[in-house]
This record gives sequence, structure tokens and C-alpha cells, in this order.
Amino acid sequence: MSNYISSPSVTARILKNYGIKLKKSLGQNFLIDTNNAKKIVNYAGIDSCDTVLEIGSGIGSLTEILMGEAKEVVCIEIDKKLAAVFEEIFRDRSEGKIQLIQADALKLDYGLIAGKYKITKMVSNLPYSIAAHLLLKILTETEDIKRFFVTIQKDIAERLLASAGDKNYNSYTLKSNFLADFDYCFQISRNCFFPRPFIDSAVIEVNRKDRGIQEGKNFNTEDFFNFLNSCFLHRRKMLVNSLSRSDKYCHKLKLIIKLLSEIGRSKDVRAEELYLKDYIFLFKGLNDL
Repeated sequence: MSNYISSPSVTARILKNYGIKLKKSLGQNFLIDTNNAKKIVNYAGIDSCDTVLEIGSGIGSLTEILMGEAKEVVCIEIDKKLAAVFEEIFRDRSEGKIQLIQADALKLDYGLIAGKYKITKMVSNLPYSIAAHLLLKILTETEDIKRFFVTIQKDIAERLLASAGDKNYNSYTLKSNFLADFDYCFQISRNCFFPRPFIDSAVIEVNRKDRGIQEGKNFNTEDFFNFLNSCFLHRRKMLVNSLSRSDKYCHKLKLIIKLLSEIGRSKDVRAEELYLKDYIFLFKGLNDL
């Protein structure tokens, strides 16, 4: 019988012994499958040179596996009680390899964290309630973390991996893909988590792009993201109609139509039909970049 924290029996014992009741509001679903935990770490190629960021460390189900391979694991956990239990579990076995930050992951500055701890990779079973927002936040805030291996709900993975015309293709898809490349690794059944969520999960590899060099120094990412929001105001309606409601672009409709024609698109094109390169072209043309 496995003695790993990620085994169902050990997880159940820890939760019972410490009187822990998991909070749905915090997206707490613990991985209770050691084989999948090891598979995640194996896919990430963790070695003794890596300092790994783990968000949502919980009781250490994944931390325990990471610790055996990495130089150091920097863990973030919002739940004070879980953080205290985590510290007790690893007090005599961490060998100085674990740094725990008890904080709200959505309120941290990842530029500072990545720099302070020299983070090389992020490997996390992300809390379901914040996964989509958090991944985009980290990609936006720091260029230091180049590779991520994250377990997220299957529906979020489908948005990240969607192509133009897909039902899951939206502004989030484009923002994320502007910052990074996404590759599907493998699926994890909902039965491998406690409590059992309503949907399966997927492990995704994320490789950050160096956008600064590609787009030029005057290209403003925040402005581009706002442009995407305007474009997808009504994703199934004509792009021109959505931009006509934008204070910034409503007076540039003739130019928008001209730019669309330059990429072989009609004025009736919908937001969901254009590719990332098309949006970059439109944004540059509309902002004289």
C-alpha cells in the first residue's frame, strides 16, 4: 500500500486527523492518485537544478513528489489551516527544500516571486476556481518563468487549445496564446480527485513566448488585450458591429474594413473567425504601430 500523501487512504487520514473540511469556494480538489502525480512531475522533467513554483499546495500531494526531484519548491497556499497542516507534515522531511507562502495567489506579484526565488518552472494542480485568471496573470506579470505544467479543468484546457471557429475560441484563448504556446499532455479523470469534481482535468504544458522582440517596443499588451475584449463583445456577431460600440475604435470603421480586406476578410467577418496573427495585424494598423 502506498504511503504517499496522494494515495486515497493517506489523504483521508490527514483530512480526518486534522479536521480539515475542503472549501468549494477555494476550488479545493486534492489529487488522490500517486501515479498521476508522478506522471506530472515526469512530464515536467524536473531535476536538481529546478526551483519550482507550486500554487495550491494543499496538504502536499504534489509537493512530496516534486521535492524528491527539484532543488527547491516554492509553495503558495491561501488556506491558513491547510498551510499550518502542510508545515507540520513537512517539518521534519523537507530538508530545507520547501518554501511556503501563505497568501492569496491572485494578490501576489509573480515578477517579484520569480526573481527572488529564481523560479525555473511552475508545476501545479491549480485551484479550479482561479485557474484561468491565475494562469493569464502569471504569464502577464513575469517573463522569467518560461515553462509551466499545470493541471486544469478540461473546459479551460479546451479554451486554451481552441482554434479559430471552434466553439471554445474566445478572447481568453487569444490573450493566452499571445503570451505562450500550449500543448496537451494527458487527461486525468475526475475520479482521481477528492472531492470528486464535475469535470475531468487535463495536464497542459505551457511555453512562454518572447513577445517583446516579435511585436516591437511600442506594442502595448494591455491595450491589445482591451482591443480583443472589444472585438469579442459579441463573438458571434460581426466584428465591425462589436468595434462600433467601442469608444476608441467606433470612428475607425472605414479603416477596420480596409484592414480586413488586406487580409482577405470581408466586413461581415465574425470575431471567432479570425486568427491571432489577424488580430495583431488589425491592432497595429488601427494604432499606427
